[in-house]
Amino acid sequence: MTSSTDSRGGQLAAVNIAALVLALTVTALRCFVRIRLLKAFGADDWLMAAAAVCFGLYCSFSLAGVSSGTGHHVADLSKEANAEARKWWWCCYPTYAVTMLLTKMSITFFFRRVIVERIHKLILATAAALTIISCFIFFLTCIFQCWPLSYFWDKYSQTGTCIPDRVIIALALLFSVINLVTDFTFALMPAWILSHLNMRRKTKVALSVLMGLGCVASAAVVVRLPYMRFIASDDFLYDTVDVAIWSTVEQCLAITAGGLATLQPLVKLIGYKLGLSSRPTIPGPSGYGNNVHMTAGSIAVKRSVTRRTEARTSAYNKYSQTGLNLHPGVGEYSAECYNTSQELLRVPTTGSDRKASKDVEGGGQTP
Repeated sequence: MTSSTDSRGGQLAAVNIAALVLALTVTALRCFVRIRLLKAFGADDWLMAAAAVCFGLYCSFSLAGVSSGTGHHVADLSKEANAEARKWWWCCYPTYAVTMLLTKMSITFFFRRVIVERIHKLILATAAALTIISCFIFFLTCIFQCWPLSYFWDKYSQTGTCIPDRVIIALALLFSVINLVTDFTFALMPAWILSHLNMRRKTKVALSVLMGLGCVASAAVVVRLPYMRFIASDDFLYDTVDVAIWSTVEQCLAITAGGLATLQPLVKLIGYKLGLSSRPTIPGPSGYGNNVHMTAGSIAVKRSVTRRTEARTSAYNKYSQTGLNLHPGVGEYSAECYNTSQELLRVPTTGSDRKASKDVEGGGQTP
């Protein structure tokens, strides 16, 4: 490979390294919160951790491509260097698709912890289905766009055929549009869900922002759209650098935003250590995903993200800090969790529940 002053490989390498450090740092903090603070490592956390690993592979392949010639003009590269760089570019296709799939599925499972309304579940399932189908088609098309597979990067020593570039561009644009739709769906759903809960307006706004951070990745998708046409360029390794940069940014923002929405307990703990807030409630050693009975009104709660819950629903039970605050509404209770998760709780309807409620009112205590 000959050197050239007109190379963009350094830009791509810098973006890859910065994005990987940020994504892995936020994911590590997410794991710390869920494992050490909440002791509740769920399916969404496993999926996001897998997405971070896959993103690490993507960045490794991209950096290997930079070392081989990505970002250089084709005239500045030997045939061997050009083939090597295009091979690493080809490896980035499937890892990008898998990273975005795992990230969106993680966000889907995160919302599954919160939603209770049927219409919300339907919208969430539709967005998840669109994501799975589009990622699967994109994954297969990018891998098998040339036959034999190696013909994508080595057109010098063999013969073969490839899908027309216009088809790949059209598919990439469609995939980007679906990403935009699902990003905005995940961004708007928190505000819609929380608007029906009985909690303070300030809390609603804060939780909506935290849970809707996933839409920031759509900004990178929008910026990348004008550059998609360069996939058909004869000077492929140089002209597609912008596509590679914004694809890296998109994955990084999706993983980072998904992780930030889970870090509220850590922020509260840091605030307490710095003397900026009162001592936060940390969940106790109880089973994850169990069914427990609350003492205030004997409300049955299906616990999905907390290890221990304490309730206050009347003048009989008042705590200065609780893991779960219940606000009585009309025929139901809305729940506000310190870790940004909400669940709709039912009023006791069975005979045993009514008896437990009377015991509480009479000064007794429900087991």
